[in-house]
Amino acid sequence: MFIKKLYNDLDTLVDEAIAGSRLIAQPDSDKYSRLLPNSRITVRTDKYKKPKGLVKLTAGGGAGHEGPPGVMIRPGGFDAATQGDVFAAPSARQMFRAIQEIDDGSPIIMNVARHAGDVLNATLCKQLCEANGIDHVYMSIGGNDVASAPKGHEDERRGNGGVFNTTAIMAECGESVEEILRMAKKCNDRQRSFGVGIRPAIHPTSGLPIMGDMPEDEIEMGIGVHGESSGKRIKLPTSRELARIVCNILLEDMPIPSGSEIAISLGGLGGMTWTELDILYKDIYEYLVYDWNYKIWRHSVRNAGTQELGGFVVAIGQPDDEIKKWMTTPLPKGLYPED
Repeated sequence: MFIKKLYNDLDTLVDEAIAGSRLIAQPDSDKYSRLLPNSRITVRTDKYKKPKGLVKLTAGGGAGHEGPPGVMIRPGGFDAATQGDVFAAPSARQMFRAIQEIDDGSPIIMNVARHAGDVLNATLCKQLCEANGIDHVYMSIGGNDVASAPKGHEDERRGNGGVFNTTAIMAECGESVEEILRMAKKCNDRQRSFGVGIRPAIHPTSGLPIMGDMPEDEIEMGIGVHGESSGKRIKLPTSRELARIVCNILLEDMPIPSGSEIAISLGGLGGMTWTELDILYKDIYEYLVYDWNYKIWRHSVRNAGTQELGGFVVAIGQPDDEIKKWMTTPLPKGLYPED
């Protein structure tokens, strides 16, 4: 099958992309992290390893996403991460090897987006750890996509993006594993996300369209971050109309009193132009600030998603004082060598 994308070999596509991303990120990539030989696992360098006793954090996910990696392996970030194949979860053994590499007896939290493969493989990894005497591994599963499960079934919702997460800074500051897990759940519970698909993309290894054929005058409401179809299509509205529709869906699921402080994230799914994102963010901002009288405490707008998939995910969160405190806490001084 002919696939019109720039690559050398489909069998090495993921590994070459990882190698290139590390070269682009130099010198920081080599300063803070290292790639384990013959693997897709990245861990902190010895100089920036978290001291023993502090909670360690791991994450993982499929390859094939656009933009800078969402998981940073460095102080203030994660301790280890691993990539699977394109849009596929890392295997349980990959996850296990990453945990073995950072295990020093301290608690380890596996951060898992609620997708079937990720949750299954993380669960198998935890079982592998226990079978090998590593009994201090915990799972933090997140998902707040309102399109994937109805109200009242929040624990079934898939991971589709978000606005805030305090686990990394809490771990650096020496908080207990129980406190970090509690706050991870609170952050997840206090935000909602919703995805919209506008233009399909091509899967880089199968050559098949992601999200199927899309008529020029239609969009799809409630897609997943990989382009998972919802089957709910509507005629293409204006940006202003779509901003109102999406915000209303989120606020109906998680009502926030008028005048509250909120956080917003607008994430393009790889194929959105910045002109589109700029206009859409303006329309979201004006609706939430002028019609709802919300105060924007923090915002994020970026284009980082699934190949050239035209679409976006909007997330709205309501931070409380505890979340705000941790989101603005600096790294503790003296934990690592000065640069």
